Amino acid sequence: MLRRLASSCLPTAVAVAVVAAIGATAVPAAATPSQTGITVFLEAHHMAQLRQLAAAHGLSHAERVAALRKLLPSASQHDAVVHALRADGLTVTGETAWSVSASGPSDTVATSFGSHPVMRAHATPAQRVAAARPYPAMPSSLRGLATAAFPDAAGARLFHHSDDVLTGDDFRNAYTASGRTPPAGSDPNATLTIATIQLAGWNSSDLATWAAKPWGVGSFNANQLMTIPVDQATVPPASPSDTGDEEVDLDQESILSTDPFANQRAYFAPNGAATGFMDAFSQVLDDVTQDQFAFQGGDPHIVALSTSWGLCESDTGSAAMNQMEPILTALLAAGVTVFAASGDDGIYDQCDGAATDPDYPASSPEVVGVGGTWLTPVGASAPNNGSNWQETAWSCTGSGDCAGNGGSGGGASRFFNKPTYQSAIQDPPFASATKRLVPDIAAHAYVGDGVGFPGFSSDPTDGAGDYLFGGTSLAAPVEAALFTNALASHGVTAGVGDVDNALYAAYGANDGSFRDVTTGSNGASGDAPSDPSVNAGVGYDTVTGLGAPLWPSIVDRVLHPLAAPTATAALALTHPHSSSPYAVSADWTGAAAAGGLDVQNASVQITRVGHAGTVFSDQNAPADGSHSFTAVPGTTYTLTVTARDLAGTTSTTQTATLNVPIDDSDFTFAGSWQHRHGSADIGGSLAQTSHRKAAAGVSATGRTFSLLVHTGPSYGKLLVAENGTTLGVMNLYSRRAGTHRVTFFSGHSTTSRTFEFICLGKKAAASSGKAVNIDALYVQR
Repeated sequence: MLRRLASSCLPTAVAVAVVAAIGATAVPAAATPSQTGITVFLEAHHMAQLRQLAAAHGLSHAERVAALRKLLPSASQHDAVVHALRADGLTVTGETAWSVSASGPSDTVATSFGSHPVMRAHATPAQRVAAARPYPAMPSSLRGLATAAFPDAAGARLFHHSDDVLTGDDFRNAYTASGRTPPAGSDPNATLTIATIQLAGWNSSDLATWAAKPWGVGSFNANQLMTIPVDQATVPPASPSDTGDEEVDLDQESILSTDPFANQRAYFAPNGAATGFMDAFSQVLDDVTQDQFAFQGGDPHIVALSTSWGLCESDTGSAAMNQMEPILTALLAAGVTVFAASGDDGIYDQCDGAATDPDYPASSPEVVGVGGTWLTPVGASAPNNGSNWQETAWSCTGSGDCAGNGGSGGGASRFFNKPTYQSAIQDPPFASATKRLVPDIAAHAYVGDGVGFPGFSSDPTDGAGDYLFGGTSLAAPVEAALFTNALASHGVTAGVGDVDNALYAAYGANDGSFRDVTTGSNGASGDAPSDPSVNAGVGYDTVTGLGAPLWPSIVDRVLHPLAAPTATAALALTHPHSSSPYAVSADWTGAAAAGGLDVQNASVQITRVGHAGTVFSDQNAPADGSHSFTAVPGTTYTLTVTARDLAGTTSTTQTATLNVPIDDSDFTFAGSWQHRHGSADIGGSLAQTSHRKAAAGVSATGRTFSLLVHTGPSYGKLLVAENGTTLGVMNLYSRRAGTHRVTFFSGHSTTSRTFEFICLGKKAAASSGKAVNIDALYVQR
């Protein structure tokens, strides 16, 4: 959002601003009418490992990149896609780590990928949704290599941007804990870089013009800025300039103001389709990893990425979000923390009117979604003493108010389930939510009553000049700059990636790392049936998230995370020596580590080895709990337990295994046997004989088989046979009495087998000799 500033010196009060224009298209070089551009997104084959790497901390940049290269689409996967596209008569025009772009005759593209509607100049919501979808078909030559193909930019704009006098000095002051000196910005020799995604034109000289203003930072080193074209986008100066230049001005100027020494890389992509937006993120990944697709060698010091552009989930579509998620996860794994504006229309996104539908990518679980507040200095803007800054939500009360005057975007995702880190939310009614909640944090966004960020834009659409900027388009880059500034104060040279766990850990610890924003709203309650609430309150809410983060405190936690909780797992027969020997008890505990957060719950699963499904499964089991069940004799059960603390940080998974025996009461007997009862016997009994050729039989499925027997001076020999074939003889004689599990067979495969155990007794027929006994059979798969 913007409003023109007075041409004289910076005033202390400025009138209310209006909503900013929708972002403009930066269109690539035009193809002939019969040509079609298409971008194929490669399949992610290692998402589980990618997510583990994204959540890892304590890795150097080199370690991250080395691990990441094994998880990204391989060179052979790229080559196979390129070969398949060329074989279909298309010309490959570009590649990123996650995509291959090509062009060719429209009828050739339609033959391979099916027909696709174009984005019309005045598209209806339904037409925008249709144009954002991928092509309906995937050639057989690309199956297993790629998951979706999208049209390249053409037609109307798809994504919109999210839109005081407060400068970077104020933001560093206000968003530092009371009594703590605000970081002064990284030093001039620092190398940390902030990337931005841009879908509009821009005159890059605006940044130097702004720096020289009375509210600027003075001189500006042009080497701090690099503009990167994506998918053949035109990086201005352009003539005429594209609508939306002021959005780029806002991003780059607010970053320079908040972290004057950070380097900036602005990635410009076309805005007519989802491909340019996705490829811009992928290009950032290429640059931070410095792979073969990096722009001019890339930059390994990119630590934060800010995007003020987004689209509601329903218009983005599940296909595009599915393609974006691996890219976002890979960026985290590479050490890049992603900040995204949550939108400027409250719960009423520009896509489908009054229906609640949060903006993507702010709704991605991999992203820090940034909402809006109204930050007000109380008296002079002196160093934060805990009471001289006040903050309320950037509020609106209904569809007309929110669309006309703006308000913090937020709500419950339609697409993503609630991530584990949001299990730290204990505030009703949000604690019981099952979907991803947006935003995560918030910063100043309000424009009006003399409040806003003073910027400059040469965009002729609204007239070149000085403006007050605002919106979550201000909040997102300010948060990225504050985060980068706090990292720089620790002397780090590379990024840390995922910070959502640290944010929610700080919230769970209640250690003063946030300024809680408790008043305001972002819509009418009756318009939000799928959202828990439209009102700000104590703790988490979908207006301002966790509140305004005080990054110097939180970065301490990012660089020195709290110890993870611990867990135990135990699986045992409850009463193995009773008449009910197959009763099993599974027990688990979760405990906070020293200095860690309280344990919230545990993920518990019990499986029967070799059988599909689960015996018991609860992803939100009590931190300390148990479960009882009756086992099948002769089988093996496994219990796995992972404890989860208030921030969603998980323990090392603990495992317990139990072999359930087959009691002698379940054998078949021939000849003369006695069933003796003893308090130490499985099932409270064992079978004993001293008669030659007395036999016992049992069938079981497994690989390794053991017999539980008694040994001692009075015991003799027991022959073991399978289907009439002797396997061996157990000599149960021992000078001392004891109980032993004797393994008598171990095979190469799990098979159903039937065994006989025969008493050898004395050599004389039908006479009795030394005793043999059988207590139970143990089977392992």
